[in-house]
Amino acid sequence: MRYLWEVLLEAKKEQIPEERLRFVHAPQGSGYMELSLPCLNQTWLGEEEQPEDINIEVNTYYRFYDIFCEMFPPDEAEFPSLRESLTNLCLHMLAQNDIRMGMTREDYHKRLLAKEILDGNFGEIAGNVFRSMSSKEQEILLGGWLNSFRTGSVLPVFLDMVHGLVADSIVYHNNAYPDEILIYTGWKRERNLEQRIRFLIDTFLDIRYRVEIFYEYHFGIIGVEETMRIGEIAIC
Repeated sequence: MRYLWEVLLEAKKEQIPEERLRFVHAPQGSGYMELSLPCLNQTWLGEEEQPEDINIEVNTYYRFYDIFCEMFPPDEAEFPSLRESLTNLCLHMLAQNDIRMGMTREDYHKRLLAKEILDGNFGEIAGNVFRSMSSKEQEILLGGWLNSFRTGSVLPVFLDMVHGLVADSIVYHNNAYPDEILIYTGWKRERNLEQRIRFLIDTFLDIRYRVEIFYEYHFGIIGVEETMRIGEIAIC
């Protein structure tokens, strides 16, 4: 990590709340680097289980001399706590501004949607499922959600979401019965997986669809030997 914005992205990757990051002025930092980290090529921040804040020393003069040049005089200044708090606040804002400048409109809309989900505006289950996902899975979900808003086409997006977010899954859609959908996953039935699939159904499918879910054991299909093994067949 070399710049402020990389710290925020790494914190998101490590699932560390931004509130735990505390940016501080580095009085003896390198004049050639923005961050003064313990390790020169450090790519991590800390452990999620650590309760204390994570201090990140920043050479505030590297890119923001005009902002901070009067805040850190050589002699002892008054109100050190206030100065530290203002420094932390300013650097958080500057880091966020860095990220926004490199964002596409799609990225911006994803961030807004993620905030709505985490704030509980789509319900408690949506928030729980979203928090249980990896960063990659969250990106898949947010992209699909925005796509459904734009196109209004629910079934193709739902199929993409199941394939992308439910491991070892197959979705069957019978043209003879267009409102019937069968979902199979090779994983055992457990609460988090069931909640995830139900969330996808409630979010991306119209109420007219009837969905059946099969866990671990596939239902038998005549002519497909792999699905007709005794003791490994789900009964429809």
